[in-house]
This record gives sequence, structure tokens and C-alpha cells, in this order.
Amino acid sequence: EDNAALLSIPSVHDETLAPEGHAVLHIYTPATERYSRWEKVDRQSKEYENLKHERSQFLWSVLEKIIPDIRQRAKLVQVGTPLTHQRFLRRHRGSYGPAIKADEGSFPFPKTPIDGLLLCGDSCFP
Repeated sequence: EDNAALLSIPSVHDETLAPEGHAVLHIYTPATERYSRWEKVDRQSKEYENLKHERSQFLWSVLEKIIPDIRQRAKLVQVGTPLTHQRFLRRHRGSYGPAIKADEGSFPFPKTPIDGLLLCGDSCFP
């Protein structure tokens, strides 16, 4: 737990995702956040806000190794939780992202064999 983080910068691929001079950074822990920690917490409670803050500190510490003043430079911060993923992405027990075996490939990209049909969602990249 708290031993890996994935960082992507989707605005590198699509500059319309952020205002000029800014970027979108997306960082998350891949499959290491226990759902049991969240499942009985009320999303409207102070406990939920405190847990979100507490659990985001690892990600901030990773970002600060790359961009030391990231907290001061961030213009908008959104912290998602397994409850967020369950609610908005309809993911079972708040899972997130594609299931990829290290020896079998990389992130799936949105292109399909059908011209004009693209995949979307948290299981494709970017």
C-alpha cells in the first residue's frame, strides 16, 4: 500500500484540456486503495473529507518530488476516492482503470477498427 503511483498529463495530448500556460496532471494509486476503508463512510461527512485529505498525502508527496511547489501552483484539485469511482464510473467496489498484466501489454488506446468510433472511460488512455 502506498508504494506506487501513476502520473499522466493528458493535456500533453490535448491542449484544450487546460487553459494556455497550464496542464492537467492526473495521479493515482493503481489498485492499492482498499475499498473496505471507504465502504461505510458517508460521502457527506467530515470523516469522508478527512479521509480524502489523509489518503491524498501520499500522492502529493510523489508530485512534490517532481514539482516541489506543486501545492502552491495547483489551481484546481479534485480528489477521487473508491466511492467517487463507484458513483460516477459505476465501477464495482470503486475499482479504477484497466486491468493490465505487466507481461501482456500496456494501456489500451481509444482507437478501434471502426473509423470514427473511439473508446472512452477510465479503462483507456489517454
